[in-house]
This record gives sequence, C-alpha cells and structure tokens, in this order.
Amino acid sequence: MQARARAHDLRDGVHIYRIGDPPNGLHVVVEGQVRLVSYPAAGQELVNMIVKPGRWFGELSVIDGKERPHDAITAGAVRLLTVPMAALAELTAAMPDLWRGLALLNCAHHRLGMREAGRVRALPALARLAAFLAGGASSAPDRPLRATQDDLARIVGVSRQHMNGLLRLLADRGLISTGYGGVTIGDRAELLALADREELG
Repeated sequence: MQARARAHDLRDGVHIYRIGDPPNGLHVVVEGQVRLVSYPAAGQELVNMIVKPGRWFGELSVIDGKERPHDAITAGAVRLLTVPMAALAELTAAMPDLWRGLALLNCAHHRLGMREAGRVRALPALARLAAFLAGGASSAPDRPLRATQDDLARIVGVSRQHMNGLLRLLADRGLISTGYGGVTIGDRAELLALADREELG
C-alpha cells in the first residue's frame, strides 16, 4: 500500500483534514506527530490522540465514506504518507481482504482508546500525566512532545492551573523540561515508575 502513497512534508499547525471534510485517503506518520482534535462543546478542544511515527490514521472515514469526525493537525514539522481514495478503491477492488485490515486497524484504535481511557481515568492526576508523557516519548525520546498545557490539562482532566503545578513538579524532579516547543522527556523510565507508584498508591 505504501507504494501507492504520496509523501508530504508539512510545517507546524497544518490541517491534514478538518471535521466534516470528506475522506481524502489513509495516512501514516513517518516523522513528527499529528494531533487528532475534536470539539465537544463551544470553545472546548479535546485532543483524542497524538499519532506518532509508524502509526496509520484516518481509516474510519475511509471505511464508511462519511465525513471526518475530528481535525488532524500537525504538531511541529511532519513527514506524512497518504494513500489517496482513488488508490484505495483500486487496491481494495484487487485485494478485498484489505477491507478487513482497515476494519482491524479501526478496531485496534477503538479498543486502545477505551482501554486507555478507563485505565487513565482511574489514576491520580500525577500518574495520568506521567503515563501520558512516557507514552508520547516512546517513539521519539529526543524530540519534544508537541502538546500545550491546555492540551495536557484536557487529556489528564484537570484545570490548566493544576496542570502547571504538575509539570513544575515533574520538572523539579528532573523528569521533564518544558518550553515553547512542548515537553521534553528527561527520564522516561522514571516517569513510568512514577505512574506505577502512583497507581499502586
């Protein structure tokens, strides 16, 4: 499928697609990160997922042909491969089992989202933050995680003021550093250990 893909080099803040757009293909992140964002209420932004290198996204609208359910926005510079809809139509006609692969990809995303949401919501706020930051660093440990304090506050489920305090606490311990580019992980192993300790109480 990657042989039919088109490469795109995108700057920070580019919309790959927007809520309500028709499907424009299936995408995979090669370098950088992509934020999948929805807006459950006026003025409220919810980051549903941060897509990291090697991960495909956009399969839901490819499967059902309906409009995009969220915005896909680059977080920093991104290199992206896109398999256009016309190419997908040809590929699925020639290889019908590809539909099953797309369905399984969507199922994996859905299961991951449900499992992670349930697990994370049961943890204390510091553990939720530590687990999220450690997960975001797993594929590119030397690069900042492109997420604002508002993003992190919404993901963890706390106020921006509370998030500021949590980030400062982690920074004071030398586990992270914060800056304009996002959050840089200093010690992923210790973040994971912190999440486990907080989970166990």
